[in-house]
Amino acid sequence: MVESSSCPVCLSGTSVRIEHRDDVPVMMHKLYDSAEAARQCRRGILDMRQCQHCGFSWNAQFDASLVEYSESYENDQTHSPVFAAHVDERAKDVVHAERNNDALDFLEVGCGQGGFLRLVAREAGVQLRSAEGFDPAFRGEGFHEGLCRIHKTYFSEQTVGFLHHTPNVVASRHTIEHVPDPVSFLRAIRKSLGPKSNAVLFIETPCVDWILNNRAMQDIFYEHCSIFTATALDVALKRSGFDGVEIVHVFGGQYLWARATATQPKSSDCSLMRASYASPVPQDAMKRCLTDWQSRLSASAVDGKIALWGAGAKGITFAQVVDPNGELIDHVIDINPGKQNHFLPGTGLKVLAPQAAVSRGPRSVFVMNPNYLAEIEHMALLVGLSAQFIPVK
Repeated sequence: MVESSSCPVCLSGTSVRIEHRDDVPVMMHKLYDSAEAARQCRRGILDMRQCQHCGFSWNAQFDASLVEYSESYENDQTHSPVFAAHVDERAKDVVHAERNNDALDFLEVGCGQGGFLRLVAREAGVQLRSAEGFDPAFRGEGFHEGLCRIHKTYFSEQTVGFLHHTPNVVASRHTIEHVPDPVSFLRAIRKSLGPKSNAVLFIETPCVDWILNNRAMQDIFYEHCSIFTATALDVALKRSGFDGVEIVHVFGGQYLWARATATQPKSSDCSLMRASYASPVPQDAMKRCLTDWQSRLSASAVDGKIALWGAGAKGITFAQVVDPNGELIDHVIDINPGKQNHFLPGTGLKVLAPQAAVSRGPRSVFVMNPNYLAEIEHMALLVGLSAQFIPVK
């Protein structure tokens, strides 16, 4: 582990600490079959710094050797109709990027179990010539379904030869935030496309401004060692050989969705940067947020059992930070069957299906992502789960 003091994106040496936690779970989506195994999970140090020039935020004590993506990694969110609709829109963006209606050769870097890859293939229809994905956490070997192929490995200059066609559209969704050197990651993609490529690249990643503005301490965790502002993502793409950068906020502002076109790499001087970044919140905001939520949980515990809804990274982090010893939170609810009856890393809380949570009788349910509140309340009504639903925002 090498501690990073200068910004990995714009190379500035001016940064401030926005969050520090010792002994945090390293892998957010690793499945554990027992509470004890979950509590004994691998841990690391979170030391989030924020660049005062571009706003990029990174874990200065990130240790890549602690992180291992394997078949036990489960982070599918598309069981939610709200999230599925969001992903549908991103797939349409990708397909429509090939404006000349030429054959679409699509590459996804960090494709997970291939859900988005298949969605793009279906959306493209007869326009699709190839759709290939790379991810070491893929559960399977030699996947080949129609024109779709998935390679169980990282995408790199060494594995680019696996491609059957040179891509003209590339997407990487919720991958770059796991990479400690994001500029090198983007440069590797650019180099692999070839010097004459004018492929379109899409990147989706969390927005650190949204996290800070909403005091969302549950959105800062070990796996996400690189979190961008729009300015930082613009700089990283241009330094890496992409131009024509367009960035919008999606999913209620939580994510950045960037589109760029392959060109030649530019210099890393300050001309790529915009005005100096000013953090939208005081540096002690996360600490005050922690105190507030601990007070709210304690007050709710008077009325009965407490549950969290959402066994993803937000729920894992919230439980670990607010109630590390499991004294207030009784269980966690999640609609992803792959997570149910497993246990959260760190706290060892059990994950239940909504129907199974009814018998536990929670009186207060803290909803980890406010985007899902209406969907969750409707689902609770259908299964007979009567409780007060409190969005964590």
